[in-house]
Amino acid sequence: MRLLAFLVVLTTAQPAAAQLVAPLTTSDGRIACIQGETGIGRPPAWKAVPDPKALGGWALAETAGDTTELHFPLCISGQTVALDVDATLRFKPVSGTAARSAGIVLRAQNATDYYVVAANALDGSVRLYRMQGGRRAQIAAKETAIATGRWHKLRVVLVGDKFQVSLDDTALFTANDGSLKIPGTVGVWSQSDSITHFGSLLVAPPS
Repeated sequence: MRLLAFLVVLTTAQPAAAQLVAPLTTSDGRIACIQGETGIGRPPAWKAVPDPKALGGWALAETAGDTTELHFPLCISGQTVALDVDATLRFKPVSGTAARSAGIVLRAQNATDYYVVAANALDGSVRLYRMQGGRRAQIAAKETAIATGRWHKLRVVLVGDKFQVSLDDTALFTANDGSLKIPGTVGVWSQSDSITHFGSLLVAPPS
């Protein structure tokens, strides 16, 4: 399994103290997060793409078009490090023959060690995975309709070992996992040949 490592700056990033935007793109159309990859396949090709409904008029999209199943591009915001977090991702599935996924990465230590909650419009599911040593282990899942070409809101509240996951303000599931109990960074995650517009990622302390 080939891994493209990304930088995680735990010593200089600031913990989440109030709701803030985890930067994905800049106001002039550049990538503001750190590209990386778990799995195999082509190197990730994240780009800022114009989208009037995205924050600042630019959305983030992964454009490599690799149909490899075990191909998981990610883009990490090194500015936010948190143990417990309330994270909300706005995303729009656009296309993909193998997947149409959008995920929130939590407590990332590196490109092989993190949690991810991923919504897939192609199979109509939201799944919680523990990525450890570059290998996926599913913790929980829920089938739900996710329309292609429409904006959605995926929210994850993580406190201790408890996850609360909702989509478009509808609660989907709760789950528990205690295998990664140290602070880490947040980011976004894609799968295979998914073309998804990531509009914004907001993070805050759990209320």
